[in-house]
Amino acid sequence: MKNKIAGLFLLVMSLLPVAAQALSVYQVNAVMTYAGQLKTDTAFVILENDTSRFEEHGAGGYSLVLSVNQNAGGSYTVDTEIYADLGRGQKLLGTPAVTMEKDKPASVAFDTELVGRVELQLTLVKHVDVDGNELQECKYVECE
Repeated sequence: MKNKIAGLFLLVMSLLPVAAQALSVYQVNAVMTYAGQLKTDTAFVILENDTSRFEEHGAGGYSLVLSVNQNAGGSYTVDTEIYADLGRGQKLLGTPAVTMEKDKPASVAFDTELVGRVELQLTLVKHVDVDGNELQECKYVECE
C-alpha cells in the first residue's frame, strides 16, 4: 500500500507544472503503536495548510491526523491528533507536535489511561512545490 501511495504521489507531482503560486505537498511516513501493538504503518500525502487523516473505525480502531509546516532554517513541524476508538466513538489521546529534518525519522511517545503507551515515528520523505491552481479537490478519488 505504501508503495502504491508513493507511486501515485510521484506520478501526480510529475504531471503538475511548478508556477509562481506554489503550494507545498508533503509525504510523511508514519508508524504508530498502542502498547506495542502496531496500529498503522502508512504514507500520508498532505497539502500545505491542510490535514491528512487515516483511521479505522470500531472497537480497537484509531485515527491519526497530520499537518505539516516548514520552519525557518529548513526543518519541519508535523502537528498531530491521535484518537482511539473503543467502540463508543473516538477519544482524543494527544496532540503532540514533532519537529524534524527531511529524511530523518523523529519520534514521540506518551502514556495514556485508555490504550497505554502511544509511540509515533514520523519521517518526512518528500516535499514538492506544485502550482496550486492545478489542484482541484474533486479530481481526487474520494470526491467521486
